[in-house]
Amino acid sequence: MIIEFLENHRRVFLLSGIAICILAIIATISPGIGTNILSSGLSFIVTPMQRGLNSSITWVQGHFSALTNNQSLIIQNQQLQAEINRLQFENDRLAAAAAENEMLNAALNMHRRYAYLPTMGARVIAADPSDWHRSFTIDRGYSDGITHNMPIIADGSLAGLTRYVTPLSTRFVSVLDYRFVAQVIAPRTEDIGTARGDPTLMHQGLMRIDRLDATAQIIPGDEILTAPTSYLFPSGLRLGEVVSVHTNPDGLSRYAIIRPTADVSDLQVVLIITESQNQDQDLGTPE
Repeated sequence: MIIEFLENHRRVFLLSGIAICILAIIATISPGIGTNILSSGLSFIVTPMQRGLNSSITWVQGHFSALTNNQSLIIQNQQLQAEINRLQFENDRLAAAAAENEMLNAALNMHRRYAYLPTMGARVIAADPSDWHRSFTIDRGYSDGITHNMPIIADGSLAGLTRYVTPLSTRFVSVLDYRFVAQVIAPRTEDIGTARGDPTLMHQGLMRIDRLDATAQIIPGDEILTAPTSYLFPSGLRLGEVVSVHTNPDGLSRYAIIRPTADVSDLQVVLIITESQNQDQDLGTPE
């Protein structure tokens, strides 16, 4: 900025120099008079210059001090940002630990609820992105004793059935899949029907019960469990809740729409019922 100041006042300095030279000549010709004139002239010229230079020096000092303060603020800001990042990481770690603890508690509660059944815990490690919560992969395989057609429990309710087993993993179809079939009962009325996945309903997270008697008395809100006649599932497993009941066009039977209790859109930990009847029974042709 000093260079800029000198550049902007170049003409002033030039004229001042000429004036000093003239005064010096006068002082040479007339020493007495010249000295007074030179002294007065120099004072007249130099004093404003000194003031200007002092102002420039003061401005530079202030600007340098501001730069120093700004640099200090930048360093402090970087330190604060580093602390924020550390705290955010710690918060994320604690949140993950809390989620893990909640997940394990849910698995423990399921295990306690079905303590009378032989079960094995498993984690969901993949979901098929091409479908609507139809199939999932868990981290258990036939090396863990898993076989075809073992029931899957999640959220304390029936969630699916094992289908394709490998040494270290197993793919299972959810209750929304069209290949899922189970004999079910409404405990309140003892009406029995066949629950199955329906391609027209799965996008809504719903399934249906067919083969209900024309006189069936089930109503919306009724709980649906696996029936004693179910050949793949233990009796009494919760499946879902009735949403609506309809009469078929022939008037000879009814069907119901149900919403599964298990949230198959957010499966993380499941239980596998490792002993069930007729686990070798096939449910259809693999896709």
